Amino acid sequence: MDAQYANTYRQLYHQHWWWQSRRTYILSLLRRWQQQERSLESRQILDVGCGDGLFFPDLSRFGEVHGVEADDRIVDPSGDYFHRIHVGLFDDTYQPDQQFNWIVMLDVLEHIPDAVEALKKAYHLLQPGGRMLLTVPAFNLLWTTHDDYNHHVTRYTKKLMIEQANQTRFIVEKQHYLFHWTFPAKLLVRLKEMLSNREPTPVSLPAKIPNAILRSLCRFEQSTLTQLRPPFGSSLVVSLRKGSDG
Repeated sequence: MDAQYANTYRQLYHQHWWWQSRRTYILSLLRRWQQQERSLESRQILDVGCGDGLFFPDLSRFGEVHGVEADDRIVDPSGDYFHRIHVGLFDDTYQPDQQFNWIVMLDVLEHIPDAVEALKKAYHLLQPGGRMLLTVPAFNLLWTTHDDYNHHVTRYTKKLMIEQANQTRFIVEKQHYLFHWTFPAKLLVRLKEMLSNREPTPVSLPAKIPNAILRSLCRFEQSTLTQLRPPFGSSLVVSLRKGSDG
């Protein structure tokens, strides 16, 4: 992540319509998981690619949270959650002394060159019957300079996710697309970039009123169109489970 972009990441997370819409939707899914697992008294949760622990206050509603973050520029050593964050790669160098009930990996897998190895690592860290929630950007057709700027390896489809999960022992519970209205919008952005040959630039926070309108649009879409599970969107949401036999 670019150093300047890292400095504005907190503001984007707390205020940008896209981050806030994703947060709202992910929390709704986790609440469903919680309802399905009411017998579980003490839940251990791992947030992979947790940044500075920005999602920790929300995740703490569901259990005890730990995190992994590869980019030390966005982890504050004096932050409230620093003692719970492993600053380093999500690979064999990360050896926690426990397994987890849930793992969340929000828009992280697309950055990892060997995604299958990352999924295998997550599988190993889950308790039998544990679950993993993923979000990833969808469809290489929508590739823009935003993907270049953020060093994405690929954008995903349901087929690619199944292929990668099949190389582990994960069970794919559910997967569906999200941010449907942005699909044609990103196509237009890609076309514009092809014509203008623009250099990659970081995401910025929109003005207050447009930002509020776009967030309301996403909220409405999530409560209506998303429930119909249309076969398109700019993000893919995936639920994986580790078998009870481990």
